[in-house]
Amino acid sequence: MPDPFDPAEFDAPPPSDPHTDYRDLLDAMRKAGAEGVAQQAAALSRQIEQEARQRAEAGQQTQNALNELLRAAAQLQRVNEAIGWERLKGWLYAALIGLGLIFAAALAYRWAQEPKIERQLYGCTARWDAKAQTCRGKWVPLYEQQP
Repeated sequence: MPDPFDPAEFDAPPPSDPHTDYRDLLDAMRKAGAEGVAQQAAALSRQIEQEARQRAEAGQQTQNALNELLRAAAQLQRVNEAIGWERLKGWLYAALIGLGLIFAAALAYRWAQEPKIERQLYGCTARWDAKAQTCRGKWVPLYEQQP
């Protein structure tokens, strides 16, 4: 192997165009580099396009899932409101039925406390309470009606 600093190389006459050898080499490098860069750029471009499509698909799937969740949430809200109204109506019906039963019981109690006046007259067997207007004993017929 020759010495890297061989002085004989420097004694040769200079070429007519000192850049001729380098131009050929540089053109070859440019051509190879451009083709390599073009291949790499094309591959990178395809990869970027594929990733962009995948991101778009993922975004669309996410949007669809979000829309489904929003629809489900709206439906749950409507069902919750309907259940609330049904529960309120149930309580109101129960309250009305309870009040009706209380009123009916009060009427029945009042009716049971009053003496019957039919075709016979009744009298009190025990002490009559004038203040409360009630009989402390039983009601008995004062006379029997003749048929």
